[in-house]
Amino acid sequence: MTPERAPRIVILHGWENRRPPEHWEHHLANDLRAHGLEVDYPQLPDPDTPDIEVWLERLSALIDEPGDEPITLVAHSLAASLWLTRLARGVGPGRVTRLALVAIPSPVVLAPTVVARFIEHPAVIDPLPGVEQRVFEGENDLYSPGGVRAAYEISHEIPVEFVAGGGHLIPDTGFGEWPRMMMWALDPYGEEATGAKLKP
Repeated sequence: MTPERAPRIVILHGWENRRPPEHWEHHLANDLRAHGLEVDYPQLPDPDTPDIEVWLERLSALIDEPGDEPITLVAHSLAASLWLTRLARGVGPGRVTRLALVAIPSPVVLAPTVVARFIEHPAVIDPLPGVEQRVFEGENDLYSPGGVRAAYEISHEIPVEFVAGGGHLIPDTGFGEWPRMMMWALDPYGEEATGAKLKP
C-alpha cells in the first residue's frame, strides 16, 4: 500500500447472511488481514428480519467515529441499500473515501418483503465529493432483474463493473473467493490494472 496511511476496510453483508466461511466476503476479510490491513467484518443483528434503524446505527459506529485513517467500504446486497438509505436521510459518507456497492438489489424486488424500509431512498446513485465509487453487478442477478441500471439511475462518473455469470455474487453462483474484489480493495488509488470489463 502506498498512501501515507493505509485504509481501514469495512465489509458489510446483506439480508439473511451469517458470514459463512465460503462467502467471498469472508475470504476477502481474511486475505486483507493477511496483508496487514485493519478489517471490520461484523455480523449485523437479526439478518433475517433486520431493523433499518439498528443497521444504520451500526454503520455509523463503523464509519463516523473520529479518526485519521480513511475507510474503504465494501457493501453487498442489502448493505448497499442501507448505504443509499443513509445518504437519502442527509447523512454524509463519514470517513469513507472508497466505496464498492456490490449486487445492489432492485427496490421493486425488496418492496413486498420484510426489508422494505431499506429502499426508502431515491433510485439514483450520484457522485460523492471525495469518494471513489464503483458498482459491481452480476449477470442474471435475480435480485436485480434487467440489471442495476434498470432499477437505478447511475451517474456516468461511477463505473459499473459487469461480472459475467455472477448472479447475486454469492457462493451459490461461484463467489467463493473473488480475486477481483481483493485487487480492488488493495488498490490505494482505484487505478485500473486488471482489464476489467466495464458496462457503459
